[in-house]
Amino acid sequence: MKYLFKVLTIALLTATTALSCVKEPSAAFEDVEQMALAAWINKYRPDLKDNYQENGGYYVEILDEGCADSLPVAGKSSWVWFDFTGRDLQGNVCVSRDDAIAQQQGSYTNYTHYVPYYRFCGEETSSMLEGSYLAISNELKIGDKTYTARYGTKMRLYLPSSVVASGTGMSGDGGYEGQFSLDGNKPMIVEMTLYGHTANPVAYEGNHVDSFADINGGICTEHRKESDDDTATSSRRRFTRADTDDEEEEIDTRPLEFYDGRWHQPVDTLAQLYVKYAYSPATDTFDFNAIGADTLMYPNQNTYNRGKIYGTKSMAAIDREINDALIERFGNGIGHDEVLTTDSVTSVSKANIWYITRLLDGYVVNTNIDEVKRIVYNEVSSEGSALQFKNGDSEENDLILAWLYSIPTMRLGQWASILTVSTYAYGIAGKTGATNSTTTSSSSYDWLNYYNYMNYMNSYYGYSYGGIYNNGYYGYNPYYYGYGYPYYGTTDDEETTTVVSTLTEVLPYSPMLFQIYIEPAE
Repeated sequence: MKYLFKVLTIALLTATTALSCVKEPSAAFEDVEQMALAAWINKYRPDLKDNYQENGGYYVEILDEGCADSLPVAGKSSWVWFDFTGRDLQGNVCVSRDDAIAQQQGSYTNYTHYVPYYRFCGEETSSMLEGSYLAISNELKIGDKTYTARYGTKMRLYLPSSVVASGTGMSGDGGYEGQFSLDGNKPMIVEMTLYGHTANPVAYEGNHVDSFADINGGICTEHRKESDDDTATSSRRRFTRADTDDEEEEIDTRPLEFYDGRWHQPVDTLAQLYVKYAYSPATDTFDFNAIGADTLMYPNQNTYNRGKIYGTKSMAAIDREINDALIERFGNGIGHDEVLTTDSVTSVSKANIWYITRLLDGYVVNTNIDEVKRIVYNEVSSEGSALQFKNGDSEENDLILAWLYSIPTMRLGQWASILTVSTYAYGIAGKTGATNSTTTSSSSYDWLNYYNYMNYMNSYYGYSYGGIYNNGYYGYNPYYYGYGYPYYGTTDDEETTTVVSTLTEVLPYSPMLFQIYIEPAE
């Protein structure tokens, strides 16, 4: 009897549970959030109800339609420049690329490059926030009309978490953060301005480098290798001495050809890697207006002018300050008449390198020279030390390809400048910025950048051009091999409430400029 009572009790409980599930059905979280977002729009922005986008479930407000005669991005695979600021529904900033907002939020740093983002917006995949990608790549329903985003379009997006970063929330880093972080599974309001877009980032970057070189001294073309059998040309940078018939030693004068003030290729087969051997901060300043006004992809792309330092001085004035500091510390370097009597870098086991790493808008990404830190960062939080270049096995040098190929062609006591596309610098995916307060990773974005756009390199240069784009040249793949430099003097070990950047963000496909001084290692 007790056993029968037990069985009936269990059956009754099971039936009750089943009936309760029928009476109280549960809704999917996305459906609940959509209803909540719709209720918020209905209460606070009822004028946007007709701007609902079925694909993604978000709302759009067009603040500026942009240039009517510019080409829309929708339906194309492009790399896109765009500014954005993200807020929660209460208006609290969680991420922004605007230096003025960063200063208001207390997240501004002198180590942050406040320029528009540069991301891949493709037909099948994207390295953008999904909501931003949907708004840029699709035709938008605005009331009873349709609209496609183009140059100058400014819009505000009201996004459910499913197209933000579902489950993880959203926050900036490296000086781009706000006072608040967006919690996971929360809607976000994104204010975004779309600037330029390009279908081939490799070609665009290469043209930028060539334009910079043309404006700042010109590119030497007559010394380029003409054939594989041209051994005289291919060995021209050995800087050797040759015996004559009268047994008197004669100095090879060919190195002087490369000290003519123009940009030269240190390796014949590597396109858009240039060295200016005759550069000296005593006489040379850079003109960063390498992009014409009619080809700018975003405002002030040619000369950086944001923030507390760059925004108060012209780039030319900052450049002069830097040059004066370099000359005061290191001197003028070897001159034209000293080239043939000065030892090459390859004559010693190792050499010390002092450097400044810059973007082509003049912004200083990094340096190990304390005097330059004071000029551009307003502080020297740790003393810089020389970076060593070791002759012999290249694997001993944790350096980018631009340095590995260029420095052996130089001389001790020399100033030089190196100009390169991203392939030989930080890699096509760039580097993520970070601060001492939080840490983020862009590995998934980097993977998509690589996955989608290695084919652009191959289609532009070909799979076999120097072998560099397909694991051929010395077996390196520049995407994976793109080492960076140590970041000296940009953070303190002590805990502090001040946000200090430990790594300046370098966007994908960013060409680089290096000012370097070489001296014998002690």
